[in-house]
Amino acid sequence: MSGAISLPAEELGTSNLAQARAWFNHKWYGDNSENAPLLNRERGTVEPPKKTTFRIVVTIALSVIALIIIGVGAGFWFHAHEKRSYPPPTQRGLTNAEKLMLELPSNTKLRDYLKEYTSVTHLAGTENDKKQAEWTRDVFQSYGLETKIDTYWPLLNYPVSHRLALFSGPEHLRYEAKLTEDVVDEDETSKDPNAVPTFHGYSKNGTATGRVVYANYGRIEDFQYLQDQGIELKGTIALVRYGGSFRGLKVRAAEVFGCVGALVYSDPIDDGPLNKDNSSSPAESYPHGPWRSKSSVQRGSVQYLSLIAGDPLTPGYAATENATRIKPEDSPGLAKIPSLPLSWEDALPLLKATQGLGVRKEQDWAGGLEEVDYYSGPTEGDVIMINHIENKITPIWNVISRIPGTDEPEKAIILGNHRDAWVYGAVDPSSGSAAMMELARVLGEILKTGWRPRRTIILASWDAEEYGLVGSTEWVEDNKEWLDKEAAVYINVDVAVSGSHFAAEASPSLKRLLYDITALVNDPRTNTTVFEAWSADTKTEENEKPHVGILGSGSDFVPFLDHVGIASVNLNFEGDYGVYHSNYDSFHWMEKYGDPEFLYHQAMVRVWGLLALRLADSAILPIYPADYTSELGNYIESLTHASAPHTFPQLGEALKKLEKTVRRFESKRERLESRISEFESLDRLPSVLVKRLTKINHRLANFERGFVDQEGIKGREWFKHVVYAPGLWTGYSGQVFPAIVDSMEVHDFEQVRHAEERAAISIRASAEWLKAK
Repeated sequence: MSGAISLPAEELGTSNLAQARAWFNHKWYGDNSENAPLLNRERGTVEPPKKTTFRIVVTIALSVIALIIIGVGAGFWFHAHEKRSYPPPTQRGLTNAEKLMLELPSNTKLRDYLKEYTSVTHLAGTENDKKQAEWTRDVFQSYGLETKIDTYWPLLNYPVSHRLALFSGPEHLRYEAKLTEDVVDEDETSKDPNAVPTFHGYSKNGTATGRVVYANYGRIEDFQYLQDQGIELKGTIALVRYGGSFRGLKVRAAEVFGCVGALVYSDPIDDGPLNKDNSSSPAESYPHGPWRSKSSVQRGSVQYLSLIAGDPLTPGYAATENATRIKPEDSPGLAKIPSLPLSWEDALPLLKATQGLGVRKEQDWAGGLEEVDYYSGPTEGDVIMINHIENKITPIWNVISRIPGTDEPEKAIILGNHRDAWVYGAVDPSSGSAAMMELARVLGEILKTGWRPRRTIILASWDAEEYGLVGSTEWVEDNKEWLDKEAAVYINVDVAVSGSHFAAEASPSLKRLLYDITALVNDPRTNTTVFEAWSADTKTEENEKPHVGILGSGSDFVPFLDHVGIASVNLNFEGDYGVYHSNYDSFHWMEKYGDPEFLYHQAMVRVWGLLALRLADSAILPIYPADYTSELGNYIESLTHASAPHTFPQLGEALKKLEKTVRRFESKRERLESRISEFESLDRLPSVLVKRLTKINHRLANFERGFVDQEGIKGREWFKHVVYAPGLWTGYSGQVFPAIVDSMEVHDFEQVRHAEERAAISIRASAEWLKAK
């Protein structure tokens, strides 16, 4: 086509697989495959991502016939499987510790914690951030928890000055953007609109001048459409709206297509008040409703998070004070063009300047501003954008608490929440920080009764997550050898509460545990259980149980799952949350709209705490490889469908081996559970059972490790999990079998087969873990 570009495979794949990929994403993520991390799914406008599970019951004979039809060959047996039927939530009796975890959490104390965390801005690496780390440590210690601060020295950036102006062209279109958020009289913390100026974390320092082109959501397909229509992109400044992909990958796409700068704005159709009439809150902008107002700006990182996580100058190793650092220009995670975030108030004059110029697309192109028709432009006049930021190596502070285990101290259950915020961060992340603080208090109270966990429990308050999962990633890289040996499960809570609808993403082996625990906690809105309310929100005819999402990116579970291979869970209560990463994510917003009585904060402490206790205290770890195996079968089927006529015989054979191993393992597990139950009245188990128990828990804790391939994904080697990674050009949403999909999209079929072989080896390695001594 006219204007088509030719890019290296590692930069951009061809579009021939787009329809298949769209089918695949719809099958597993629903119509909205890219949401902000732990942000509401915009209830009333966009349904939550829903995974479809298949029900295919076939005989061996039918399988053979199917193989002949698709021409796979005699070496590959197509994987046939039934829709997974999870058992009902377990109704066993609660332990004394679990009863206290349900009884003790206080909504009043949670309110007090949130008030403290949101009393000042606490951008990572600042003095306020350090003070809050020290306060967190001191309070944890006051609750009887052994606590320390681990310090790292990553690259961070801070705003110095900025400017955006349309300075040439027709006089009536010229303007100077204000780049600040309005004061809200009833919200005290909004009265210093420059407390943290609007900027992008890890953005390129510099100035850009050029005409502006509107490129919709800034996805690869949006830029490709403009290029195909003959719109000149080289040397322009891209104006794109939030949504559809991670902001950093919008900047990367603009860079790939030759733009010299990027402006990312919030459109009212996305998280503003438009089309929100079916939501549970007023369909109005803050402060009259929960949605984004005309001057509100979404700050955020523009690190290329599908390529790397953590400090961009120490990829794969910890950013200690004296670590060897690569040059910023050599980092795969840093933008090469400057960018700024905008409100829709500041974006509107630019859209007016493109009115009637260039092209417009009827489908999925227009936002919600009635004054314009969303033409591409470019503008007649030139724009100057200045992004003056300071880059510096600066300390950050992770707060780490530890409760040693008794019987299996070498197995650790790790609970994490990040503490840093772009401004005040009532929802993101301080609702989670408040929940962790109350969880620490409750654990301290349970310790006073004489209880000690069977396995070690670690609480981690991470720093610099907002820049790119920095604090957690540096800690994981620094402690990788220990984590490989001892970590069992990681439970992440970033945004604990932005509303009243429970949502979770998890390793498939932990789904059953999630169902069991949420059935024990009351849901304040419905006066049923969290499990029942969650079911009502997400269960469909095709899904027998509530939807558990695929872990993608955007929060601190990434280094645990994707780099080391630790089974992980991510939890939140979501709702009508239109103040994400703005000055208005405040205590006042939380009290007025998010959780006025702090009852959902209280419910989150109960869910989080019960998960931790069940994982720490159950004789046999409640991790279920059979459920993982079932999901792998679904993934392989979807991959085969999306990539027809290409098939994946090695994956099929590896999965057959895993299924066989899992069946044997589950049989042994059931026999051991039965034997253990015979000794429930005794203080200690016979030594022979203790040895068997230790062995089976070691296998369960390390099962997910098998899916880690140290070779990593080609072009983004930091990501080592063969089953999960963030989407290469989407970011937050997860991609299954990412190395295979990445290679298919650039039509590198030799690499596709290599990636399949590596994935098959890893699946067989997971089977070996279940047989390990």
